Amino acid sequence: MKNIKRVLAVFLCAASVSVMLPAFAEENKVVVGEKLEFAPGSEPVIVDDRLMLPLRAVSEALDATVYWFDDDKRIQIVLYDSLLSLQIGNNVMGRYTITGGKAEAVDTIEMDVPAMIQNDRTYVPVRAISEAFSADVKWDNVNRTATIVPMKRDKNELTVAEIGAQDEGVLCAAYGVIGRDNETGIFYLRSLQKNSFGEYDKMSFCTPVKTSSSDDTAYGDYISQYWLEQFETENPSGTVVYFTGITSRIDGQLYLVINKTTTSIRSLGYYDVYMKSLGMSFEPYETVVS
Repeated sequence: MKNIKRVLAVFLCAASVSVMLPAFAEENKVVVGEKLEFAPGSEPVIVDDRLMLPLRAVSEALDATVYWFDDDKRIQIVLYDSLLSLQIGNNVMGRYTITGGKAEAVDTIEMDVPAMIQNDRTYVPVRAISEAFSADVKWDNVNRTATIVPMKRDKNELTVAEIGAQDEGVLCAAYGVIGRDNETGIFYLRSLQKNSFGEYDKMSFCTPVKTSSSDDTAYGDYISQYWLEQFETENPSGTVVYFTGITSRIDGQLYLVINKTTTSIRSLGYYDVYMKSLGMSFEPYETVVS
């Protein structure tokens, strides 16, 4: 199954430019495959001749995952094997590569305009973020249109069953549906369809014990908070996702790591609806026993 190519186009109509204060453009739209309207108060702004977009819009267009750290107003953006780290008000952005099971520093990038908060939303300079991820950015001055085309990435795309045969520390990508074992509370990535034995392939998720807030973080506390931030629910069972991240071996068992440094996870919708849209045979998710 191939990941869908996505293109972000931002239409700016007769926008005025402000040197010191952000100026809202009129009738702004974002196109990511299908048209996506900006919510009121989240329109693009122009600051010091630089186009600023809501962080979520940029990340969705690039198929990246955003993590927010409230203590120091820091943002991490993970896109498969790349990680960007930036801070509100700081025009220096760190770039990392995910290799060998961890993120390693590559360089720093000085942005003309730092990330900012406007109307309780985080805005970032769209060209700086896009180019840091090697995306192609084109500007049509006549039509006041910016177009971002994500770079085609060669990914280690595997099935859930194939992931189970990998070594520790392998970066991989896979489509699957999130499930939860009702007895243990352990979440897992389940294959979309049954294998030749009439069973679903599964890979359990593990979480880091040591985090920025604790040296002994409980699995349930960490992953519930993670799901809440990403999916607005503590139990996203039945959600189809495109997962990219690393494998880890604990007591001889292979897991998929959920953390905010090496994991990218994109929701593709509820299982039944998703499978129906693909025209694939499936059993309704509610009838599946964990």
